[in-house]
Amino acid sequence: MKLVYLRSLFLITAIIVLSACTTTGNQALKNETQQSIAAKFQKGVSTKGEIISALGAPTETSFTSEGLEILRYEFARFTPKARNFIPYNFISVGSDGKKKELVVLLDENSLVKKLVMNESDIETLSGMAE
Repeated sequence: MKLVYLRSLFLITAIIVLSACTTTGNQALKNETQQSIAAKFQKGVSTKGEIISALGAPTETSFTSEGLEILRYEFARFTPKARNFIPYNFISVGSDGKKKELVVLLDENSLVKKLVMNESDIETLSGMAE
């Protein structure tokens, strides 16, 4: 009986640990807000080097049709839904989260031309019912 109890306790603990919070993206954005980003970087003053020094390498780099560089940073944090912990629940599982995205447009001199920070609620769902 003790062995069954210990195995059950181990299984429950493993499920909780494996389904804990998940984060993806650039950790530097974790504690940033629109206000903190606006205070750190000013249009026409801040350089590409200052941004990379403060936030690290961007998640994505692209260019406009005019040749201006765009730096994109993303960060997302997910927490599991309570229904994920129902035993033998294959019908519907998911998580709720927040996503932060910073998009920086640089001019031809690698100075900040435009800067946009967005934060949104996101949800992931999977299973037979989704």
